[in-house]
Amino acid sequence: MKALVIDDDLVLSDVVSFTLRRAGFQVVLAHNGATALERFTAESPSIVILDLQLPGMSGLDICRAIRAHSTTPIIMLTVMDGDADIVRGLEMGADDYMKGLVI
Repeated sequence: MKALVIDDDLVLSDVVSFTLRRAGFQVVLAHNGATALERFTAESPSIVILDLQLPGMSGLDICRAIRAHSTTPIIMLTVMDGDADIVRGLEMGADDYMKGLVI
């Protein structure tokens, strides 16, 4: 199985990638919106782990773009944990929303 981790925080994306690899996933990384959509199309991941705050394109826009063409599970992992943020993320098509740690 393949996971696409989309996060501009290099330390956090490394930690998430390490954990996913230990669980048996092949991990593909993207650190901005344009690269994320390119990698999603090229790699056809089984799951997407997505941050909301990214350079160039928000995680919500990426989620909406992926959801327009795919049912691949999307988990938002972000420090933005307000009720409005969670509702918007789920409305855009995320399958789950988790609060990440600030490292």
